[in-house]
Amino acid sequence: MKFIKYIYAFIASVILFSSCDLNKMPVFDDKDAFVAFRSSTMSIGEDKGEIDIPVLLTSLSGLGTTVNFEFVTDGATAVEGTNFTVLNSTRTLTFTKDSATQYIRLGLLDNTTFNGDVKIQIKLSSPVGVNLGDSKATALTITDNEHPLLFILGTLTATGNSYFNGAEEWTVTIAKDDKDLTKVWISNFVNGGSSAASPIYGVVNAEKTEIKIPVAQIIAVSSSYPKILLEGFYGPDGAVDIPTGGFITGVIAADGTITIQDEFGSHVYSDDAASVSAGWYNIYKSGVKMKKNN
Repeated sequence: MKFIKYIYAFIASVILFSSCDLNKMPVFDDKDAFVAFRSSTMSIGEDKGEIDIPVLLTSLSGLGTTVNFEFVTDGATAVEGTNFTVLNSTRTLTFTKDSATQYIRLGLLDNTTFNGDVKIQIKLSSPVGVNLGDSKATALTITDNEHPLLFILGTLTATGNSYFNGAEEWTVTIAKDDKDLTKVWISNFVNGGSSAASPIYGVVNAEKTEIKIPVAQIIAVSSSYPKILLEGFYGPDGAVDIPTGGFITGVIAADGTITIQDEFGSHVYSDDAASVSAGWYNIYKSGVKMKKNN
């Protein structure tokens, strides 16, 4: 019986392959060739001097073509001549078989005052003999390098002592708030007890010497627990809970190093009201230092 099954399987495979003409390969042509930006969003600091924005021609045979680019005012806040200049001799990009990537070249105009980030909107138009791809427009954000809190923004190396794990070193990110110049958003404040989707905020004083981070902020999300909150204890001995409405305080040195004065960690709760404790993900002793990476 088993032999008969093998015979049937063999016959079926012969029929299958005989019904397919393996010599007929799919035929492709360049009717779907297109030009597009490599990315639909970009960002660069105003102090970087120049930027080359790549535009790619995708074709099989290496077509030659041209495409225009233009600056769109809708949604744009950057002003040509004030925030940037166009370095291309024309606003037409020419592609050849040997050069499938062309560049929109912009000069960035730095200044000495804080004006906030600005955005350039660029779109492609009038392609000759090819299509426009999905990324036919791009938004370039030019970030202002005179932000008053620039000296603490970016990636920082944190070092501290955990009650759970002893000495630890981890990476913290501090980002500016788009509207409030005194407010920053902190990611990975608690190593092993933070979620990237739940940054916490802190407020820096006018002298830029102190940051206060409100407790009871959601610092992490988990499918296992309804609430995970940033909480802490005043001072170096951790004797007093910081109540809701209170702050974890950090002292900011002239070089941007932040030293946290209080104990803090991620407190896990088993109910939405945050009334039933399920423990902590991590707790740090006071004295955690966060130093900006060069």
